[in-house]
Amino acid sequence: MNKFDCIALGLLAGSAVAALLYGRFDRGANIVGAGGCIAALLLKIVTAWTVPLLNLCFQLPIILVGIAAAWHSIGYMEKHGRHRMSWYWFLFNATVMAMLAVTMLERGLAFLVMWELMGLASFGLVAFEWKKSEVGSAAWIYLLACEAGGLLLIWVLTLPVELMGVMTAGTLVAFGLKAGFPLLHVWLPEAHPAAPAPVSAVMSGAMIPLGVYGIMTWSPWVVESAVVGWVFLIAGLIGMFVAILFGGAQSNLKRLLAYSSVENIGIITLALALGILGRSCGNSAMAVLGFSGAALHIINHALLKGTLFLGAGSVYKSMHDLNMDAMGGLMHKMPATAMIFSLAGMGISGLPPFCGFTGELLIYLAAFQGIASESGVVFAASAAGAVTLALTGGLAAAALAKTISAVFAGEPRSSAAEHAAVEELGMVLPQLLLCALSLLMTLAAPLIMGWVLPEAYQPVVAVPLIYNALFAMVLIYVVVVLLLVRKILRKRRGDSVKITWDCGYVRPDGRMQYTASAFFQPLADLFNGILRQQKQVDYPGGFFPAKASMELMTPDGGSRWFWNPLFKAASYVSEKVKHLQSGLLHIYILIMVLAIMLMLGWSFIAGGGNADVKTEAVSKVVSHE
Repeated sequence: MNKFDCIALGLLAGSAVAALLYGRFDRGANIVGAGGCIAALLLKIVTAWTVPLLNLCFQLPIILVGIAAAWHSIGYMEKHGRHRMSWYWFLFNATVMAMLAVTMLERGLAFLVMWELMGLASFGLVAFEWKKSEVGSAAWIYLLACEAGGLLLIWVLTLPVELMGVMTAGTLVAFGLKAGFPLLHVWLPEAHPAAPAPVSAVMSGAMIPLGVYGIMTWSPWVVESAVVGWVFLIAGLIGMFVAILFGGAQSNLKRLLAYSSVENIGIITLALALGILGRSCGNSAMAVLGFSGAALHIINHALLKGTLFLGAGSVYKSMHDLNMDAMGGLMHKMPATAMIFSLAGMGISGLPPFCGFTGELLIYLAAFQGIASESGVVFAASAAGAVTLALTGGLAAAALAKTISAVFAGEPRSSAAEHAAVEELGMVLPQLLLCALSLLMTLAAPLIMGWVLPEAYQPVVAVPLIYNALFAMVLIYVVVVLLLVRKILRKRRGDSVKITWDCGYVRPDGRMQYTASAFFQPLADLFNGILRQQKQVDYPGGFFPAKASMELMTPDGGSRWFWNPLFKAASYVSEKVKHLQSGLLHIYILIMVLAIMLMLGWSFIAGGGNADVKTEAVSKVVSHE
């Protein structure tokens, strides 16, 4: 850690405390909090290029998304955080500082302290609007996940080196809670809708990938372990496919984006799995493509998901609702946000030639390398990875089409959407910054890979990215030409506005178009064996029905299949065990004696042949005393 890093961390900590001193004076807190955060992160850019590549991949998302989120927070929190901005900036800057510090530290106590600070400060941000009942529940789940991961890491630190397998398993679970591995992801769909949108952007784009960083830092030998490669493969395949399936079935905009984050962590995990398996079987091309794809996708996901969450924040700021079934027609009030959100959505879906496709292209090539040059289980794993990634991309594109059409296109479907406020320039510019950087990444990806990789691997990695960049430049040229032609034709012919085909109605309205739920419902019905949606239908009746409605609920699969049964079993056992609290002293003494006898018996059983040695050692100690 050099002096610039220390200055950046100090500036973040100092601005956090200084903002707290402003109390109820929001304007002063905004100047000190946002200004200190942005200045510290800009300073960190100066030294970011001197750090190791692994650290750089995780520092860049914190820096870039942190700057945009701090900027966006000023407009977003204008009413949501009135007279509480001092606390907001204290928690926000503390979170960003702890995240940066985590990427500068290695395995040990200092890392744990910063990891715990990151969890506690971000918990305060998730619970910022604590008066809402759903926010309190989401914050409680998030806090449990953070503390469970922290306790597991403390336990891992106490393990001897001989128990490397147990240590690795504990590390995967502890950091998997933060990253959102399958079954460990349940806090994400709860916390993201509850947290302010700029906080969600930072958490999704920059914080949850730190779970992957933690695994690579605490257990660097995972890149050599084929067993971990298979674990990553299963986690990646299940995580990305099931997450986007549940995400597409959501009607809450930020909940959908939260599941999309779980999906993209699954894609990163799949890339690491292909890299590890390629390395374990001596396939260097497969390994380089897998690891390079993971690194690129970490940065691309941060830029794209940060843009989408900030766009969702602008939508919420405009109509104070996140229910996509109640939206529609917002493109008229928010044209810039609609365009930026659409571009970022196409990128996050992995559509070529956007930057989200560059990382996935390398992952596809890694899988194709395994298919072409390996056999047996590695061949099967590579084929499963390629097929599942393609299927996931199709579902992501369907979820994107649903989101854009339901939120921005068509006619308003509610009074809130009809009277939505126009977008604010101060909230559009941070989105534009991240979106522009994501588009730049499409063109810069070949140069970046050529810079960081040895020359021997550049043809394998950089050449496909060059073709993708050329495709992007051609597409940009065609779009610009078409826009110019359209502008010229409109000048010659003049503008004329006519109503669209209206099915015999006087004019189109929101009732004539698909809702967000209806748009995705054919796919949801196809995979309902996994989703298990709960439907409440009010069927129309009579010759002239007054109303008809259908409400869809898609509970999280991990909670339904694993956590809820586990907690019910624990509650049942606790209910039975509580009778031991009889208030009788001799019962408590009996329980203690039985526990001591069980521990002594276990020590002799576990010690096996060493029992005589242990007995002799105990006898010597007793005789000496």
